Amino acid sequence: YLRHRATRTTYASSILQYVPTMSQFDIDNSDDDSNGNGSRRSPRFTQWVAYLCASIVALVSSFQAIEAQGNADAKTKRETWAIVCTFLATVTTSLVVLAHMNSVASVLVVGTKLEAITVVILLALWSVTVAIVTDPSNGLAVGEDGEVLFGNLFYSAWAGWGLSVILATSCMRTIFGIDVRGNMTARAARLTEWAALFACSVVVMGGAANIYDADCTIDGRNAAWCKRTTLAVSLGTIGTLLSMMLVLMKIVSQAPFVLEVLASFLLFMSWAIGIGYITSELGPGAPIGNIYHFSWFSFLLTFVLGSSCYEDYQAAKTIVEESQLHSAVEEALSEF
Repeated sequence: YLRHRATRTTYASSILQYVPTMSQFDIDNSDDDSNGNGSRRSPRFTQWVAYLCASIVALVSSFQAIEAQGNADAKTKRETWAIVCTFLATVTTSLVVLAHMNSVASVLVVGTKLEAITVVILLALWSVTVAIVTDPSNGLAVGEDGEVLFGNLFYSAWAGWGLSVILATSCMRTIFGIDVRGNMTARAARLTEWAALFACSVVVMGGAANIYDADCTIDGRNAAWCKRTTLAVSLGTIGTLLSMMLVLMKIVSQAPFVLEVLASFLLFMSWAIGIGYITSELGPGAPIGNIYHFSWFSFLLTFVLGSSCYEDYQAAKTIVEESQLHSAVEEALSEF
């Protein structure tokens, strides 16, 4: 059996050496494209256009939210920051999109460090924008109980922040040669998922804490609401600590597989129970807002992590069984 298998492997190798690889073809894998007018368009051009659309929607929605809310003196500064950040993001993104369409400006911007610096600045602006418009105490995109008041402002702000992360990752890969996702995947399995769970847990923890400070410190507030808000803060805190610990362990060296299994199982069971209380009618996640969305994201991520751990266990079990089978066959052949 082993001799026949070795013969087939040698024969297959002799055939494969005549099969051309992709590197042998004359294919242009350049990151830049031309629009026929001499201007260079990077693969991020479509993302920049979507970025511009999100910026315009956020800017217009900010004016509408402030107009509907009224001009309270205590909130004038925060409202101003929301307008300034969205306005700067819109102007900057418009300039980058126009640069993609101009033959001279595209050489100076597209695929250069200037584009990367611009993305970093925009990421900072959108981080401030999301923090302001989704803060229940400001009453812009989100109400006092965490419900979404202005859907356009809420979703466009998060879309702008998400596109900033996508653009930053793309710039690091094409400009600096750093493949963030590839490096994370190569460094350790499930590192990306644990990092995403960390981000979601931070949002749940922070959002629930803001609602608790705003509502549950007032006498006469519904006791069930405050208990479930405390549950959201607790689950967000536990998820933040466990996911941060595993992310750091995977980056520094390697996280023990047993610890990862236990953490994913604990978080999955906790969210399976807590999601019902948090997003129910008397919970802080009942209104469609940050807590609602990121609570469900956290629950789904714990399921994905648990499934990935189970698949790794099954794969390792299969390898061990095949190794034992080959050892038994070799032993039988040697005795024969």
